[in-house]
Amino acid sequence: MLNRWLRKLQKLFPVRQILTYLDSANPTSENCRDFTNLSYPQWQHRFLIARLNLALWLAFFFFLTRTILNLIYFIQGKYPSLEEWGIAIILVHFILLSCIFLLRTAWGHRHLGLIFLSSSWAVTMIEQISDTITGNVNPEFFLWILTFSTQATLIPVRWFLHLISQTTILGYYFSVNQIIGFDVASFDWNFVKMCFGIFCVCLICDLSVYLYESLQKTEFNTKLQLEIAYQKLHSAEARYRSILENSVEGIFQSTPDGRYIYSNLTLAKIFGYDSPEQLMAKVNDIGKQIYVNSSRREEFLNLINRDGTVLKFESKAYRADGSIVWISENARAVHDRQGNLIAYEGDIEDITERKWAEAEIKKALEIEKELNQLKSRFISMASHEFRTPLTTILASAEALEHYGHKWNEEKKRTYLHRIQATAQHMTGLVNDILVIGKTESGNFDFNPAPLDLERFCQDTIEDIKLSIDSQYSLNFVVQEAQQLITEKSAQTSVLNKILELDSNQQNHRQNDSLLIAQNQSIGKIPEVVFMDGKLLEHILHNLLWNAVKYSPQGGQVYLKLYYLNNHAIFQIQDEGIGIPATEQKYLFNSFYRAQNVANISGTGLGLTIVKNFVDLHRGQIFVESEVWVGTTFTVILPLNLAKENIDEKNSSD
Repeated sequence: MLNRWLRKLQKLFPVRQILTYLDSANPTSENCRDFTNLSYPQWQHRFLIARLNLALWLAFFFFLTRTILNLIYFIQGKYPSLEEWGIAIILVHFILLSCIFLLRTAWGHRHLGLIFLSSSWAVTMIEQISDTITGNVNPEFFLWILTFSTQATLIPVRWFLHLISQTTILGYYFSVNQIIGFDVASFDWNFVKMCFGIFCVCLICDLSVYLYESLQKTEFNTKLQLEIAYQKLHSAEARYRSILENSVEGIFQSTPDGRYIYSNLTLAKIFGYDSPEQLMAKVNDIGKQIYVNSSRREEFLNLINRDGTVLKFESKAYRADGSIVWISENARAVHDRQGNLIAYEGDIEDITERKWAEAEIKKALEIEKELNQLKSRFISMASHEFRTPLTTILASAEALEHYGHKWNEEKKRTYLHRIQATAQHMTGLVNDILVIGKTESGNFDFNPAPLDLERFCQDTIEDIKLSIDSQYSLNFVVQEAQQLITEKSAQTSVLNKILELDSNQQNHRQNDSLLIAQNQSIGKIPEVVFMDGKLLEHILHNLLWNAVKYSPQGGQVYLKLYYLNNHAIFQIQDEGIGIPATEQKYLFNSFYRAQNVANISGTGLGLTIVKNFVDLHRGQIFVESEVWVGTTFTVILPLNLAKENIDEKNSSD
């Protein structure tokens, strides 16, 4: 109850103003806390100014009150005369007001000790001097004790000023005042006790001021050291906070149940949030909201609980917009004094670019490895395919040189034809290598022109028949597209490939019967076919020669032609050794040959050339094969590619 009334009293304006003024004279007030920019003498000087101002005003009001009371007593007849006393009291008021005024000047700030002594002497010695003049030598012990105690209480600083003040006042009394008016009869033990009492008061006041001043100095130095320590602490805190906030890595602290309780701005940016506060507010389950693979959170927890730390823990993580980044985490477990787990803390780095670079490097290494393998295969092929023809040419030339004069003309022509055939074979090998280089560099000319496709296929078959044994049977067949569609294998391969090629139907895959009903161009023989005859000849010759070459036991070889949805479909079918299923995907790689070709000669370039020429036609090629059963190559080429190109060119013009 009392405290409540005191708090209400402190809220009153006059009381609040008085308390504020008194607080300004207190060395622990707000305006005296910046100790780092002050030395102790400077602080002591500031403190003395504040306390002198307070003491001077209290002394002035004390004597003003005393003067008013004396005037009242004089008016009531209780005070006989004001003449002698009035001059002294007016002088005291004048000196006190002068000290108050001087304290507000620069001169006064430089001579605080003089103002202190002047005010002290004014309130004690002026009346004593007046008493000396009038013959009254009785000391004003009460006024002295009140003055010395007030000074020691209100101005406990520079104890030597208190000592000078006391020594001057007592010296004046016992030297001048007593010598002039000393009366032996008046000397008694009460006077001695009074003098001893004033001596004790002076001693206590001086000791109090000395001890308080020492305490002030110690307190000041302590506060100074504390302030310096706080500033260092704040500086260190600001420095480390700056390091955390501006770190290029994301710094975090998370709870064991998967919530972030601290995050710097970098971490928020890594996960796509505008601020750490937004990240901590929206992510309530790190395992589900951050990790792409939620089991990674369990792995993280298992590792950190087992080892206490986790280093370079790489995972895919979701950003706020749903995009994915790669992160690398370093973390440790945080325990309290009882050993209980309270949090995980560490750093997170965005390693997306590094992962991308690693993937690119891996891809480059794979390409380099593939190139090295390609080089090895090329060297192996070249050494094998060129050595045998060169040996044949060299042997035939040497035989002609040494034995030609003994042979007849027919035998000579046989050796010459052998040299020519072998040279043509080598020329074909070189041409194949040049063709590969030109097509892969994009420098190969593609010139579609009108072509009688069926006639072209028949002529190709007849040309090859002239160069093979009679044990092979080559047949050219033009078949109905309906027969191709109803076959299950074609249904899942040829039609899908055509739909991929036909941009108009690429996004509208339908079942086979609906496709047949809607597409009126199925099986219809086109009026004009535009193809590059030179490239088509390479395609068919390579595939047909392979069918013959890899059918060592002879057998049937078919070239089948279909028209389907404005596409020409060529199927080259044999009954040869077949291609293992595991190797079919590598057939169109340069210099690659299946493992079951045994000693059958070849460069591994033919199918690569075929694939490149098919691509130039914007077509597709794929293979179906079974070992020792046979192989079927299917080539799908658009019929109106050149016409479309011409129409586009005319429309652009």
